[in-house]
Parts: sequence; structure tokens; C-alpha cells
Amino acid sequence: MRRLKRSLLFLALVGVAVAQTESQIESDQVKRVGQHIACQCGACSENVNCNMSSGQCHFCKPTRTRIYQMQKAGMDDSSIIAAFVKEYGKGIFRGDPNSFFWLVPYLSLGLGAVVVWFVLKRLMHGHSFKPAAAGPAVEDDPIYARYRDAVEKDTEKLD
Repeated sequence: MRRLKRSLLFLALVGVAVAQTESQIESDQVKRVGQHIACQCGACSENVNCNMSSGQCHFCKPTRTRIYQMQKAGMDDSSIIAAFVKEYGKGIFRGDPNSFFWLVPYLSLGLGAVVVWFVLKRLMHGHSFKPAAAGPAVEDDPIYARYRDAVEKDTEKLD
């Protein structure tokens, strides 16, 4: 009976330890480092905090566990990322997103305004836009006349 109680107690402690580790690898500190490491499972293009890691991804969960162990050993974020880059190459590193993307719409509007300003300035100073010169008359060309006659004959048959 004692042996059964000890076995149950041991299994309960193992369950608590595994649950605690699971919550620790989902911590903000691990996710902070994980956002800079690309998932290598081949099914997604996310970082190791991706949604595939809920038991489907073979790379993310072990990587987050390794990040947690490295943090527990006293390594800082940059050295953990450097260790992964050294092991997997530069392709595993994911930098922070570019924060200047918000400028694109404003730069586009500004460029459009400059183009409109130049066109209006040219029109106001008397420079008018001239139509393109006409090319040679197609009606006088005998090759086109032959095709035009053939088309006329074919369209008469439609009536």
C-alpha cells in the first residue's frame, strides 16, 4: 500500500513539474526571445511563438524549452539569439519590424501633389500640351485597302 501511495505521489509531482515547465516556456521572457527566432518546421513562416506550436510543430516547443533553460542558466537575450544563429545560420534570426512603414502613404500623397503642382504650373505659364502629330494616312496604303475590301465583303454576307 505504501508503495502505491509513493508511486501516486511521484506521478503527481511529475505532473506538477511538467505543468510548471509548460507555463514557464510560455512566459513573456521566453516569448520576447522567441520572437527573434524563426520557426524551422517548414509549414509556417512565423517565429517560435507561432500557433503551430500547440503540439503540431516539432521545432517550436523544444526551442522555447531550450530558450527557457538558457535563461535559467543566466544567459541574456542577445547571447541566446547568437547561439541559435551560430547553430542554424543567419536565416533563423528575425529582426524587429521596420517602424517607418507609416511614412509610405504620406510620401505617396506628397509625390502626387508635386506632380499636380508641376502640371498646373506648366499650364499656367502658357505652355500648352500639343497633340501628337498624325502618322501617314492608312486609307492610301494599297495593302490596307485590300484587307479593308475583304472585311467589307465578309460583313456583307452577315446581313
